Amino acid sequence: MPGARTVYDELLVGAVDLHCHVDLEFSTTQFRKALPEWEWLPRAEAAGVRAVVLKSHLWPSVSLSPFIAQLYSGSVEVETSITLNPAVGGVDPWAVEAAAAMGAKAVFLPTWGSRNDRERGGFHRRLAAAFEHFDPERLCTLSITDESGALTDGAQEVLRLAVEHDLLLSTGHVSWAESLVLAREAHRIGFERLLFGHPMSGSVGAPVEAITEAAGLGAYIEVCWPTIAPGRYDPAEVVRLVQDLGASRFVFTSDFFSGSNPSPSDLLRMLLGVLYDAGLSVEQIRSAAATNPAALLGKSPLPA
Repeated sequence: MPGARTVYDELLVGAVDLHCHVDLEFSTTQFRKALPEWEWLPRAEAAGVRAVVLKSHLWPSVSLSPFIAQLYSGSVEVETSITLNPAVGGVDPWAVEAAAAMGAKAVFLPTWGSRNDRERGGFHRRLAAAFEHFDPERLCTLSITDESGALTDGAQEVLRLAVEHDLLLSTGHVSWAESLVLAREAHRIGFERLLFGHPMSGSVGAPVEAITEAAGLGAYIEVCWPTIAPGRYDPAEVVRLVQDLGASRFVFTSDFFSGSNPSPSDLLRMLLGVLYDAGLSVEQIRSAAATNPAALLGKSPLPA
């Protein structure tokens, strides 16, 4: 009958979306979303979403928290983050320390500011086209490894702070090789909140062997909507990877970032629905959409 709930609706119940881009990020006109937070969060609540992490490529989203709280007071738990791009000083432990003190729950390593993003022709290109003074040669140089291939002192300290403050740490847009160096160190010290940021994306381009190694080291593997968007990966390839490595190592996110897209919860519903139709079970999807991301934020699992 009209309005009846479907399996696709149920897949979203309890979901924790770790990769929701904020609306007002770069300017009042550039790269805006279709809806501001106080309009899309009620939609997420109605769909049964449990929590979201707000991400910005430019400014720490933690500074938005009190303002959003004045406009949205529903049941969706709104967590905040910092992305270690040049605008906040790059891979700077002090920025992480300050963000944690303000209540941030997640740290994203450099995205457009990474050397890898520049070398792979990633998101920085959109910024260079939009802003006169955005200079990739000057700005997009950040790496978390030194010339010998070891983690830099700054990256080591950021990892230590993630341990100390119970923070989720995402690899952002650094190279897959750098991400593996970080994953090996995280495994060595027993850190369990490392997220390999969308390794199948064009900005990272990790081979299956690298994804497999990262999962074996205990990192969670992010799959976001752009991974399977038209022109990207066949959903069947993602399903095979999840089947091979186990749903317990995956996290599904929206990575919502365009005014042409629906709201984050609708976009996440699309991702989960496509992967369900391609062969994942309800249990596998709930593991990657709800249980695993909740664990990365230190949240207890919901009752079955």
